[in-house]
Amino acid sequence: MTTFLIKSTISLCILLLAYHLLLEKEKMFRFNRYFLLVSLVFSMVVPFLSFEIQQDIPIVYNKITFPKTAAATFPIEAEDININKEDQINYWLFLLWITYIGITLILSYRFIQNIYTITSKAKISKIIVHQNTRIVLLSEKTLPYSFWDSIYLNHNDFENGLIEQELFTHEIAHVKQKHTLDVIFIEILKTLFWFNPVFIFYKKAIQLNHEFLADENVISAHNNIYLYQNLLLNKLNISQPIYLTSNLNFLSTKKRLTMMTKTTSKTKTLIIQSLAALGLLTIFLLFAFKPLPLSNKKTIVIDAGHGGKDIGAQIGAEQEKKIVENIANKISLLNGKDEIEIILLRKDDSFIELSERVSEINKIKPDLVISLHVNSSQDLNENGVNAFVSKQNVFYEKSKESAKDLVDKISNEKLAKGEVKDANYFVLKNSKCPALLVEIGYLTNENNRTYLISENGQNEIANKIVEFIKM
Repeated sequence: MTTFLIKSTISLCILLLAYHLLLEKEKMFRFNRYFLLVSLVFSMVVPFLSFEIQQDIPIVYNKITFPKTAAATFPIEAEDININKEDQINYWLFLLWITYIGITLILSYRFIQNIYTITSKAKISKIIVHQNTRIVLLSEKTLPYSFWDSIYLNHNDFENGLIEQELFTHEIAHVKQKHTLDVIFIEILKTLFWFNPVFIFYKKAIQLNHEFLADENVISAHNNIYLYQNLLLNKLNISQPIYLTSNLNFLSTKKRLTMMTKTTSKTKTLIIQSLAALGLLTIFLLFAFKPLPLSNKKTIVIDAGHGGKDIGAQIGAEQEKKIVENIANKISLLNGKDEIEIILLRKDDSFIELSERVSEINKIKPDLVISLHVNSSQDLNENGVNAFVSKQNVFYEKSKESAKDLVDKISNEKLAKGEVKDANYFVLKNSKCPALLVEIGYLTNENNRTYLISENGQNEIANKIVEFIKM
């Protein structure tokens, strides 16, 4: 989600800047309208696009370093069992989502209420069809404005012929060109992404361009720029803050008056439009295409569970975090660098948040993640090797197959063969690659524990895992 917000905001800002620098002051209003709308849609979609291109470059993976945290001191008791599984709740994230949903609902209600306020006037007002356009005659004193397929006018002004034909032509342009659709679209985006101010500037740009388009239609129909400019100037002191409607935006009158006399040559128009299209293409190439190194080398991430203040299972002085750390380091030492790249998420007694682990895994994009753990149980006779995979991982079937093979490989006369089970642990379900969690024996089982804490046992387990990786 964070990546989407960053990429979309960068794209929105670049394209809006390009609009203000290249397009806004040029007389090509229809192109500008579609450029702004395409910029919005493009920026919402491009973060989700991903195309890989082959590139003959060596693979370089940065080893992950985290600040070293001194190991906490825990009391040693003969049969102290501390079971700490991976699923954790991020309450701050939960609170953030509740806040977002709450504000979005409030803004959505306001948005719907504003639409209802405008459309409900038609239910209590006289409606006629004039020049093939639906007219809503209001009792309230107001300047002409339009919304959706209707123009809203003061009843008395209309009946007495006090509404200038230029203003009526202006509003017809808004209706015929369906400008309300653009406004509703940007309002929906503003409601969903209320925390991003860039949409406010997009709305201003879109509505100003609507005025340019309507003004162009008036000048084409009446062919008297001077008269129309004076008409607008005479209306400047009339306030009409009607939300969501296409109406006379007098705050931007100076720009509108300037654009009425502006000319843009066909050659300049073509050049500017080409540059705008090139800008869209450039952003697309930057965000959507990712170089894919040409290499057959397999990348495996070994995630030694727990660490630092999170000790995992514990019996007396023996701690899960230290056992899996030792095995992970042995795996790394045993591996040759020619065929397989093994990356350790934790090489020392450091505490790493689950979200950090997943973030690093997804940056590396490995072929497989193996999360190392040691089991524990109230039943002291329970023993053996078990593995877990998540159905929420899109690589579930591949993960399950790898988990079965790893359990078969590690199991021996000292570690009984266990099962592969489904579990939605955080690392398993959020890694964008095959991922499995293996529980290498039970620390609570005396025979398993003796084997797990011995140098020979850890060497054998590490060798078996390396053999599995190279299968």
